[in-house]
Amino acid sequence: MNSVELKTYDRLIEKSKEAFVLAIELYNRPSIKYRVEGFSFFICNAWELMLKAKLIKDRGIDAVYYKDNKERTITLERCIALVFTNDKDPLRRNLEDIIRLRNTSTHFIVEEYEQIYVGLFQSCVTNFDDKMFTFHSVRMSDAIPPNFLTLSMSASPAKPDVIRAKYPPEIAERFLFDEAEIEQEQILLESQRYSCLMVTQLAVVKNPKDADFSVAIDKDSDKRVRMASVFRDPKSTHPLSASKVIEHVNKRLNKEGVRLMAGGAVKSFTTNDWKLFLNFYDIKSNEKYAYRHELANTSNYTYSMGVLDFICEGIKDNTTGIIDRLKEEVKKKK
Repeated sequence: MNSVELKTYDRLIEKSKEAFVLAIELYNRPSIKYRVEGFSFFICNAWELMLKAKLIKDRGIDAVYYKDNKERTITLERCIALVFTNDKDPLRRNLEDIIRLRNTSTHFIVEEYEQIYVGLFQSCVTNFDDKMFTFHSVRMSDAIPPNFLTLSMSASPAKPDVIRAKYPPEIAERFLFDEAEIEQEQILLESQRYSCLMVTQLAVVKNPKDADFSVAIDKDSDKRVRMASVFRDPKSTHPLSASKVIEHVNKRLNKEGVRLMAGGAVKSFTTNDWKLFLNFYDIKSNEKYAYRHELANTSNYTYSMGVLDFICEGIKDNTTGIIDRLKEEVKKKK
């Protein structure tokens, strides 16, 4: 890049980061009712600026202008098509649906839209964080604390008869149509890059060591509770295959600048390393990390997002020696 392109590139990246932070702060602020529209405006702006920076870096500054009008820059839709050329890519479909929401007349946006778009919003945030690092080596965790990258939403799903009773026919039918369309996309794509939810669940465990926090039972309380068993959908609680665990561990270590070493040399996290963690910590026996699927006489396992935290934290605590130590410990076990 020449000096003009470099200056423009840096300015676009900084503005993109600011638009992203504004989207997150606006959405997670409980006092604001305009957060669905506001989030969609700012997150689209963040993506547009970030993708234009990539086009300038890869193709030069002329790539972000219309050929027949050098005073107008191309649209976000055009940027997406140029960078993400596969029109069936879940990430691209996610962005296109959020753009459609942004372009919708505000007369058709109601509070309940949050319930059908929050999964798309969460994936959009995660995708942006990932691509900002992949394309530009920028960690959004340097601009905003990592825990703020999880969007906050507590609303309950609205029933069709409630929507029809609450809003005029044209608004109600538009909402129900959009809801059905997004649900269909989620079924067809079945990808966390299109839609995902970060769910907080409370469960009672017998061993305090397995708990994130503890509570006390008060026999004098006038409030009664009872224990209930809740069905857990393994697609939501344990969505990762072994190969995906390895892929995500490497991505996270790379993003956080962690250099894993073994035998005195820098290395990536491999299948053999995964097997060391699996065997030494007996991960398959821990329901928090592993789920066993049984079909006829065969079985296989999928894993939770928590196993990524467990492995990455273990590596960060001993980047230069953990693999060598696990090899020795597993040999002793054998």
